[in-house]
Order: sequence, then C-alpha cells, then structure tokens
Amino acid sequence: MGKRAIIATLFACTIMLFPVVDDAEARGPSRLQEEQLEIGRAMLEVQNVEWTTLLRYYAKDIEYHDSIVDVYGIDDLTEFLARLYGSSPDLVTTIEDETLVGGVYSASWTMVGTFNGVVPYEAKGMSIIKFRGMSKKVYYWRDYYSEGDIMVNAPGFGEAVEGFRWYYRCAVNPTPELGCPSAPATTGVLPETTSMPDVSAPHKYGRNMRSHIRLRRDRLEVGRALVEINAANWQSLLPYYADDYQYYDPIVYIDGFDELVPFFARLFASSPDLITTVEDEMLVGDVYTATWTMAGKFDGVPYEAKGMSILKFEPWSTQAYYSRDYYSEADIMATIPPLFPAVEQFRIFYKCVVDPAFVCPLPPP
Repeated sequence: MGKRAIIATLFACTIMLFPVVDDAEARGPSRLQEEQLEIGRAMLEVQNVEWTTLLRYYAKDIEYHDSIVDVYGIDDLTEFLARLYGSSPDLVTTIEDETLVGGVYSASWTMVGTFNGVVPYEAKGMSIIKFRGMSKKVYYWRDYYSEGDIMVNAPGFGEAVEGFRWYYRCAVNPTPELGCPSAPATTGVLPETTSMPDVSAPHKYGRNMRSHIRLRRDRLEVGRALVEINAANWQSLLPYYADDYQYYDPIVYIDGFDELVPFFARLFASSPDLITTVEDEMLVGDVYTATWTMAGKFDGVPYEAKGMSILKFEPWSTQAYYSRDYYSEADIMATIPPLFPAVEQFRIFYKCVVDPAFVCPLPPP
C-alpha cells in the first residue's frame, strides 16, 4: 500500500471516530434531533403552546414521575396534565440549560406560578425526557424539584420547611447570619482536609483529535465521580473543583473553593455512609448531567432520595466551576418523626388536586 493510501485510510478512520466523540459537535443536530429538542422544550415551557397539541407525542405506555406523583399510561397522563395546568393556570417555566443525547432530553428550569389558586411559588428544577428509538414519541418523563419550594408558602406547612432548612444549614454550612447554636467541642473540629498522596492535578488537554477523545472520556469519569462523591474519597476529588466553584442545592449555596472544603467536611461528618448511585448520564460539550439515587443517614436518621445534577466544566478542562443538585428535601424531612405529618399531609393535598389515580381521603372543597 502506498504512502498516500495509508494516509487516506488513517484519515478516514479518524473521521469515522469523530461522531463517537461528540455527535452534536461533529455533525450538528439532525432533523429528528431538532424535532426532539422542540418537543422536549414545549413539554416543559407549556406556557408557549397549547398542551393538548402535545398529546400525540406521548407513547401509550408513557410514565411520568416527580417526588410526589407517579402516573402510568396516556389516559392518566392526560387527566393529570389537565388537573395540573388547571390548578396552576399562571404557570410559567423558563428553560436555562438543555441537552439532547441519543434520544434523551434534559433541561434545567425555573417555574413560577400559583398552586390551586392560593399558594404562590417559585422553584428551580430539572427534567429528563426519553424518546423511544428513532422517533418523536416520549415514553418516560421525570421532574426533579423540591416540593419544599411550594410547601414553604402553603398555610400550615411553611414552619416545618423553614425549620428543617435552618437545621440543615446549621449542620453543613453554618454562616453567621443563621444564628446557629454552638457545636459541642467534640464535634466542632473539622476533619483534616489535605488531599490524598496519590492525587494529581487535572490533566491539561490540547486541541487535537486525540486530546478531544481523552477529554470526553475523562469528563465522564470525573463528572460521575463528583456526583457519586462520598466520605471516603471527597478529599481526593478536591483538585477537580475550580477556585471560583459554585454549588447549589434546594437549601445550600456554596461560593468558592474555600467554602466548599468545610462544607464537605461537615456534610460527610453528619452523613458518613452517604452513597449516591448514578443512573442516566449525559455529556454535551462542557456540560455533564446525571440522574441518581442517594441513600444514607443524616444525623443518624436514614433516608433515600432521587435526584438529578448538572455540572459544568471549564473549557478544555476536567475542573468543574458550577454544579447544582435537584432533589426534594421533603424525602429527608419525611424520615424525621416531628416533620413527617407535614410532609404527608401536603402530599395528600397535592395528590388530591392533580393525581387521577389517587383516592382522595379529604372532603370536597
């Protein structure tokens, strides 16, 4: 084989590999991908479209889930959506970040509205929507947000939410303005936070094809590790956080690496057996997203919660500068005996309004 033929063959193989690296970046979205993006976006930003026009895009065996409701089948979903949008006619959802990989659409968003005509709310959340095969039919949809953002404004429930949020912040991020009680001397000392000896700084990447492939592989590994972070490895992962890193969840805001280290130390001191397991994950450009289930104990109280995270990397780097976890703090509150009645009563109230399969025990309004 001549020299030119060998070069041509190597070039062809490189081109064949490129879509594997990142299909969206390599070729741009196909017509189907464009349509799936439009459908996913419309299902979330419902104020921009008549929701009944989207029913043709749901599979007959569609599943919908959030932290309170589980809906199965197109008939129940249709009634659920009618009740949901009827109870919040002023609902406005604004998408912030969105990705689409292999027929799986995800988006972070902010929703604002009034529930059942009496409870104003604003909540941040994230959704995952799955299309069946090479089609425009959605068979799975899950929303991740904290029902505490609605409960906090509902008469009779706000005190429980505010009390739990204060207690949680005092445990993991006790800023002076909270007025937290002093911790006992035996528990107030933070664990040593030096990195483990075998940890090296994140790899530096070039702009060539090989570096692009390696960067994508490493970002998937690092993203998964940062979501599944635990008491045994958190110190070893510190090099993958930028100095100006920002973290958000339904309760806590961490601004900068210097705040992150004591936050992790307190979090894993209070939840030493916390285990997070990634389920679905996607990487598009600098943005990694994943759904997960976490289980552990908070101050000795066992809990389990499903959630979703978005994590953003610095350009051409495996250092993260931003992440946000979306889950319902009520899944933890429900395991604490004094708070369980408030969570249970709110969930019953919510299901009575929107869930067509729920047998409501409350008297008609």
